[in-house]
Amino acid sequence: MSIRYLAFCGLALLLSPVAAHAQAAPGATNAPAATAPKAPDVKVDPHSQALGEAMARMDANDVDGAIAKLTVAIQTNPKDSIPFVLRASAYCQKKMWAEAQADFKSAAQLDPTNAVIQFNIVEVQFMQKHYDAARAGYAAIVKDPEMGDLAAYKVFLCDLLAGHEALAQKERDAFDSVNSRPSYYFSRAAWDLYHKNNDGARSWLTSVANIFPSAKITYYALPLKDLGWLPIPPSNASSAVNGTLNSTQ
Repeated sequence: MSIRYLAFCGLALLLSPVAAHAQAAPGATNAPAATAPKAPDVKVDPHSQALGEAMARMDANDVDGAIAKLTVAIQTNPKDSIPFVLRASAYCQKKMWAEAQADFKSAAQLDPTNAVIQFNIVEVQFMQKHYDAARAGYAAIVKDPEMGDLAAYKVFLCDLLAGHEALAQKERDAFDSVNSRPSYYFSRAAWDLYHKNNDGARSWLTSVANIFPSAKITYYALPLKDLGWLPIPPSNASSAVNGTLNSTQ
């Protein structure tokens, strides 16, 4: 299961002062001590420091350490939604679904207009294979300008995986190729993978990897990988598919 905190843009910028403060002040080793300028005292915000340390532990795949640091970040500033989101993602990594759901809901209370947080609340249901419940949550997000296409694709996946094939087929056929959205290609690839048509799926995935940058399609590929459908068994798949989709983290 992949940590999904990458969708939250701006975290690196938010934490950059922590990194700056962590750097050693440059010193001139040959200069007399009496003439060396005194470095100003820098007070690092405990909240930002805890967030920075949590991110470092996530990068090191130390999920328990990240949770501990995020708990400190929450204690130092309980009105910031970001540590709740990150801790929820870490709980997902450990399949601690109740804790993840509670943290995502806390984040949503602090940032109620953030569609990404609302999406992740539903993701917890999807990862538990509660497809009918997740479908209703995704359906509430389909009109969002940022998350709508991905949410519509997840509605389709919920119906497909819940066994509502006739409805899923209608949803697949309704995706628009004219506006060139990832959902058009991924819905068809998922349909083919579900029906054991690897060659058909490979064709759709090759097309989407050649059209869109990897950053735009990562979250469409993630559920297919979580389901064990990616990577597709080797054949003559393009390097774009192998590099962009099969290695999705």
